Amino acid sequence: MQRIKNTFKDFLKSSLFRAIFKDQVTEERTYFILTILTGVIAGVVAVSLNKGVHFLTDFFKTNEPFTLRTTLWAGTAIFISGWLTTRKFPSTAGSGIPRVRVALAVYHGKIKIGSTIAKFFTTLLSLSSGFSLGREGPTVAIASGFGSALGNYFHLSKNKVKALVAVGAAGGIAAAFNTPISAVVFTLEEVLGDLNAKMLGSIIIAAVVASVTGIVLTGNEHQFVELNYKLNSPGELFFYLAIGVCAALAGPLWVKSVLTVRKYNLKVLLGHRLTNIMVTFLIVAALSHVDYRVLGSGHSTIEEALLSLILDWRVLLTIFSLKFLATSLCYGSNVSGGLFMPTLFMGATLGSLVGALGENLFPELIMNSGAFALVGMGAYFAAVIRAPMTSVLIVFELTRNYNIILPLMIANGAAYIISLNIQKGSVYEMISEQDGIHLPSHEDNEVLDTLHIEDAMVTDVFKLEANLTAQDAFDKTKDLNISGFPVVKNGDLVGMISNNDIATAVQKGENDKEIFVIAERKIISVYPDQSLLVAFDKLRRFHVSRLPVVSRVNKKEIIGIITAENIASKFGYHVTSEDDDGNESKNKA
Repeated sequence: MQRIKNTFKDFLKSSLFRAIFKDQVTEERTYFILTILTGVIAGVVAVSLNKGVHFLTDFFKTNEPFTLRTTLWAGTAIFISGWLTTRKFPSTAGSGIPRVRVALAVYHGKIKIGSTIAKFFTTLLSLSSGFSLGREGPTVAIASGFGSALGNYFHLSKNKVKALVAVGAAGGIAAAFNTPISAVVFTLEEVLGDLNAKMLGSIIIAAVVASVTGIVLTGNEHQFVELNYKLNSPGELFFYLAIGVCAALAGPLWVKSVLTVRKYNLKVLLGHRLTNIMVTFLIVAALSHVDYRVLGSGHSTIEEALLSLILDWRVLLTIFSLKFLATSLCYGSNVSGGLFMPTLFMGATLGSLVGALGENLFPELIMNSGAFALVGMGAYFAAVIRAPMTSVLIVFELTRNYNIILPLMIANGAAYIISLNIQKGSVYEMISEQDGIHLPSHEDNEVLDTLHIEDAMVTDVFKLEANLTAQDAFDKTKDLNISGFPVVKNGDLVGMISNNDIATAVQKGENDKEIFVIAERKIISVYPDQSLLVAFDKLRRFHVSRLPVVSRVNKKEIIGIITAENIASKFGYHVTSEDDDGNESKNKA
């Protein structure tokens, strides 16, 4: 691993490579070249991971019911992958997309190159072992990591580094699926959460470059055969709507099952994560004897559903149920692997199931179950990933079929709207929340602009310990020109208290009462990367004089305080500056 990392660094330091980036070259030009380079790297990563997984899968024979030989070889692979993830590189767990979002929101786009390289190998081994996961999410994470490494190596600004992370994400999706349009929309819709992102041009370039790189390396291969469906009867629309409703119910249920498994593993099996991964492997091996199609990402099974080769509703129900269970266990075990293809798998089998049942009940409609599989893919994707525009576009690009746009939009719209009322947030947001990381919501991103809370907040915060008495707190604060204070216990924020509350307690003779009892424990807080407009709105709406600024990684960690005066100063009021003669003056612009 260290040798590979050093090789990458040597490449960056090579005279030929550095000659491209002379000191006099502007940051914009450097950023443009790195955008193209990141797209090329994304294409190489996607192809390498795809070819590697296929080679090892064929070698281990994890695309058929497990034998003793398969169990030994695949078990060794998953053990190594799990050991690397649980012991050496914890950031390689899961799909990687939530961590990319965390890197953008919390760490200004910084992703460690060592973890990025490790992610490639942990994913290669875990997917080859037959785990019911996909490679698309990890491809995004790896490509984003290389984009971050390039941006930081050439000392680009924080905004440019974050842009290269997004560029890598778009390139990863584009190359993995050969779907550049969907890659652009997904990056804006889910990774950045902003369809008006200023880096749109770079994202488009990277997506195209990554797709072209993939085509050059593998030929113009598409994920699925070209399909030609059409709407045979208006009566079919009822069943397409039924697919959307079913996806809206099954999608959040599946997300809940993943969260339940993860919670159990994180809370109960905290010190036995590798053991849990191996137990999950044995369960998957056992399920392969019920139906081998539960193994891997399920690409071939999706194609069978699209071609109407699976018509028995009992078989479809069995496959969907097994995949539902297996993917919940596999992703919940925190092994390295993604959700894209398994999500499309469950959607395809669910759609085929609805179509098969409808065909049995109403044969006169002459329905094609393959069309229902196609619509099911998009609907289930919308219910789980919560990227409605991507869910429509990705189905078009994967299958190149534009004849059933109306059924697809009906099903996807129903799935998205209903699931949104059942469960807030996408699977990635829910997983991050479970890990205690609070990612920006879509509402946040609408107002995130150049003026952020971290630029105006006060970092030297006067705090009061929770076990202080009212009298002691009064003595400590009476000479301070501060109207309120955060209350902390063992360094964690547990409440807010005003000087009026302290004074009132003393006047009432409650001198010995601990301020923790008096303090307001329903804390209204903000995050450092949010807009100043968010802080101003909360100050006004909740009628408070100050807001604690907390970390997205740990909501109990207070890193600053912001008041209306701080915001006003940031916008140009009461800001001390120097005039032309070097004298300090007050601006009231």
